[in-house]
Amino acid sequence: MYKNVHVNSEESFDLIISPNQDFKILQLTDLHLGFGPLSKNSDRQVLQAIDVLIHKASPDLIVLTGDNIYPFLPKSGTLNNMKQMKKLMHFLDGYKIPYTVVFGNHDLEVGSKGSREDLAKLLKTGTYSIFTEGKNDIYGIGNFIINLRNTNKELVSSLVMLDSNMYGKGWFFSGFDCIHKDQIDWCMAALDTLKKEKEDLKALAFFHMPLLEYKIAYEKMKLGDKSIVYNFGSIAETNDYFGISKNHCDLFERAVNSGVIKGMFCGHDHLNTISMTYKDIMLVYGMSLDFLAYKGIKKCYTQRGGTVITISPTGEFEVAPLPLGTVVSNFVRGINNGFKS
Repeated sequence: MYKNVHVNSEESFDLIISPNQDFKILQLTDLHLGFGPLSKNSDRQVLQAIDVLIHKASPDLIVLTGDNIYPFLPKSGTLNNMKQMKKLMHFLDGYKIPYTVVFGNHDLEVGSKGSREDLAKLLKTGTYSIFTEGKNDIYGIGNFIINLRNTNKELVSSLVMLDSNMYGKGWFFSGFDCIHKDQIDWCMAALDTLKKEKEDLKALAFFHMPLLEYKIAYEKMKLGDKSIVYNFGSIAETNDYFGISKNHCDLFERAVNSGVIKGMFCGHDHLNTISMTYKDIMLVYGMSLDFLAYKGIKKCYTQRGGTVITISPTGEFEVAPLPLGTVVSNFVRGINNGFKS
């Protein structure tokens, strides 16, 4: 565990930051590191890409939003997700920058050596890792909050990590799971308490799979709804695909009513990189670093990179894509390129 983080409880950390400087977060997602005999070339490309992005961003914290490893035998040649995670942690520890993780739907596959509980215990041992399983009486593994506090212990911002879980009872063929009601209840109760400490708190939430509202906002924007603010990026999955759950999840609605969460960051759909502001909440697809999972993705380039979140000493935040190359596509089907509402 990162030695400069204070453990408040099984679900909360305090991270002390400078009171006079911006705090910079680098979101990385969908690395799909195989660390097996079939993925050596793609793994090398991903690690090189991470190195480039870290040096470009010079972050104070790295947040990995799922599908960090890929214990899928036909692609990587191994089911040893414990070994995969150890290698990823060793690589990240080398930068001496604190990092935190949420799980995706591929960090564990059928037949994987370690369970998500095993991976969680392992993540707690990283020299620069900030991670906890979270409360054991709510759904998921890795529901916790990192509170950013200045040296006067004043709350600046809160980062909420949420497990969007994997699949239903039938595994892959049952469709994607979602963030469950008890997770949302816990999240909102915790933020209500923090809001008493900082009335204008602007919290940011990180999870793997997108919410339904990502799709709703995009479709409204295409139809000309000027209340949707286009920030950057595009939807490049085939037929404007969004990998959302069919299960009901009211996280967004609860966040709107609470007014505390002002930014949501996900991954999952590797070719989607869009950011929109909907009902005063910024919705962001992190740029992915997949070189392995999607067939033919090595020929794609507009999706590959990271996302930089800059938090000011007062808690205001800005978000910008950090492409590995020089291009961020702004193509939105049905409307002109570069559309701004």
